[in-house]
Order: sequence, then structure tokens, then C-alpha cells
Amino acid sequence: MRKIFLLAAALMVMLTATAFADDGVYEYTSETYGFKITCPAKPIVVVNPFEDPYQKGELLVFANEGMKIIYGYQILLDAFKDNAVPDFNASNRQFIDAYLEKMREDDAYEYVELVNVSKGNRGVMALTAKEITILNDKGEVEGTLVADRQSAFTFFRTSGGRCISIQLLAEDFGEDNINDYRKSISTFRDAGDK
Repeated sequence: MRKIFLLAAALMVMLTATAFADDGVYEYTSETYGFKITCPAKPIVVVNPFEDPYQKGELLVFANEGMKIIYGYQILLDAFKDNAVPDFNASNRQFIDAYLEKMREDDAYEYVELVNVSKGNRGVMALTAKEITILNDKGEVEGTLVADRQSAFTFFRTSGGRCISIQLLAEDFGEDNINDYRKSISTFRDAGDK
């Protein structure tokens, strides 16, 4: 009888752990653009926020207060010109390092890092700065601008060569949100991927 009780208890623990592991994970497929991404939750709103017909993408909102986005992803397709950004998988390391250093020198970012987006595919992840130093024409510090909110974004090329940017819009840049964001990025698949 005791063995049956222990087996039943172990089975309940396994089922509960599985239920929690799957809770809050949702595979989103864009009906308009055909990309797929695993999200931390099902979006409550999906918006095409671009008036410019040359900008393509969607805004996935997971939490909001009225018009204010508390938590969401903005996904841009064809987000940058192919020749404006190095190919982080094929360009020589000096060229990539120079590009990253130029971004780091810009006060608009708190950090800029080369990251593995998925197996065999690298991109850049950056976090906008909370405080930005304002310089005058002579390069002297004139003041500091404090941003209302920060955002993290990652840009990379898909295996099909498409230039993607995924931005995390959040009130909280805690470890859990950043980890969920990184996991989501690693699952991104474009309709044209090889």
C-alpha cells in the first residue's frame, strides 16, 4: 500500500511539474507574415503598428494598462539594410568588433553584446540606457536626460537572409523577463527560413 501511495505521490509531482513547465508558453504564428515565435504567454493584442508600407512587422502585447504597454514584443521584418550591418556569422571578427564598439560609444545604450540567437546563428542584443549624457557642440557635458523607460532589442539575420529585429517592451527588465525574451528569440522562425 505504501508503494502505491509513493508512486501516486511521485506521479502527481511529475504531472504538476509538467503543467507548470508548459504554463505560459504559447507558439505564435503570424497570419500576415508567416513567422513563428514561442512567447511567454498568448498575446492579448496583436497590432501592425506601422503606417509606412515599407515597414513590416507586428507588436505582440502580453500585458497593458490602457494604451500603455507593460510587456510585449515588437517584431520587425526587413529591419535593417543588409549592407549596413555586418553578417555576424560570416564577417571577419575585427569588422564585427568595430561595429559593436561604435554602438557602445553611443551613450544611448547601457550595453551591447554579440549573442548566440540560435544554434549557429549570432546577432546583437542591446539595452537602451536609462540615463543619456547630453553634449554641446564642443563635446562638453551639458546635462543628463533620464528615459521614461528602457527597451532591449536583438537584431540578426535568419537562415534565409532576412534582417530581423525583436524588441522587448517591458516595465520590468528583471532576470525572468530577459530570460523569457532570450528563449523566445531562439525559437524565431521566418517563413523563408531554409
